[in-house]
Amino acid sequence: MSAVVFDNIGLLVTNDPALGAGRLGVLAKGALVALDGHVVWVGPAGNVPEGAGDRRIDVGGRAVLPGFVDSHTHLVFAGDRSAEFAARAAGVRYQAGGILTTVAATRAASDEELDDNVRRLVAEALRSGTTTLECKSGYGLTARDEERSLRIAREHAEETTFLGAHVVPAEFAGRSDDYVALVCSTMLDACAPYARWVDVFCDVGAFDSD
Repeated sequence: MSAVVFDNIGLLVTNDPALGAGRLGVLAKGALVALDGHVVWVGPAGNVPEGAGDRRIDVGGRAVLPGFVDSHTHLVFAGDRSAEFAARAAGVRYQAGGILTTVAATRAASDEELDDNVRRLVAEALRSGTTTLECKSGYGLTARDEERSLRIAREHAEETTFLGAHVVPAEFAGRSDDYVALVCSTMLDACAPYARWVDVFCDVGAFDSD
């Protein structure tokens, strides 16, 4: 076992009001002890237990806070929807149909291309302080493409969600009931080994609660 003392913390966010100020329990001039990747002690810098750590890291007065959690990401995709983003920024009402643009590009992409993109985005999130993320599928919309999306996602994230019910793909236009039946049977069976959760996108142009 290896214990590390993180010392000289300017502001330490403990998330425990009993340990610091406000609802976030912010502690000025704090310290933290981690053992094998788990926080085992937090408190004022001068009160670190004797012999608490095998090594000490001086963080130079920086803030230390829990990693961010992103509970809704779509990292397995190909293509570009910047034009749609610009339209929404200009006040155009969102329409779920734009998803189909990404679906076509994702289906055409190789496993290697999708994996490289996921790896890049996860690294970017980590650099920005996001240490836990939930990754949805939803840009394949066939049993094969949803399965491979989740298989790739599972290589990079523990929290993976099957979102085969994202929108009705073009080949099922006018046959939404048939697509729902596919999602609930063959597609779900293929995706289950790689997904911890199931989601449905309920919005205009996608699905309703029924």
